[in-house]
Amino acid sequence: MQPFFVFEYFLDYLVDALIFITYQKSLISFFMKILFYLLLIFIFISCNGNSETKTAESSDLEQNSISIENETITENTSTETNQENTENQSKELKTVEDIREEYQSIMSKISEGKIDSTFFNYSCYEESGNVIYFVENGEVRRIKHNSGYEHGGVTKEFFLKDNKVFFIFHDASTWRFDVDAKQENATRDDMTEKRFYIIDNQLIKCLEKEFTIRSSVKNNPTSATVANKEVACSDLAPLMKDYELVLKYKNQKTDMECLD
Repeated sequence: MQPFFVFEYFLDYLVDALIFITYQKSLISFFMKILFYLLLIFIFISCNGNSETKTAESSDLEQNSISIENETITENTSTETNQENTENQSKELKTVEDIREEYQSIMSKISEGKIDSTFFNYSCYEESGNVIYFVENGEVRRIKHNSGYEHGGVTKEFFLKDNKVFFIFHDASTWRFDVDAKQENATRDDMTEKRFYIIDNQLIKCLEKEFTIRSSVKNNPTSATVANKEVACSDLAPLMKDYELVLKYKNQKTDMECLD
């Protein structure tokens, strides 16, 4: 082989080698770029996923925090309510003001539907009526006895705390024809209300009011517009006898005849 051809062969080999090397570098560069972009995509996805995870975790923590706060508030509110009820139940009635507050508490619970009630009707010769029992947690808190007859009626109410009567209210009315009225068949109702305050089975204060309602008069007095008068307290025994009579029927569920 002549030197010229050897040299030419060597140049061809060198060119081929350079082309191959250049191709290899381009290929490596191409793969490097692909790897670079893949790395960027992976980093982006990872960051976005972490962000969403953190957001979700943050949201869960926030919801758990709110839930815990609500549970704490509910428990505190329940505890405060229970404490308030316990204080009211354990508070001793020592004054007229204490009695009035307890009376108002019972009436408020009744109006709010927080105290259950049962009743029965009775009919006994010329008298008829009903007895209503208001019971809170198994304890009788109020007894209302309504009775009526031909020319009037009486309502007797007994209020209790710890199974002891602390207040009694009587509302009696009688009616008759009003002979002084110019209208024909006009009537008049004579009303009498009595209030008895009791502490340790002793009457400590007694109030009374009387007023008349005439059918021929437009502007009649009402209980709210007539002032109470303090009167001397009589014997408590007759009042307690009336209470014991209706108390023994507290489990009565059906109508009956006379109250024995």
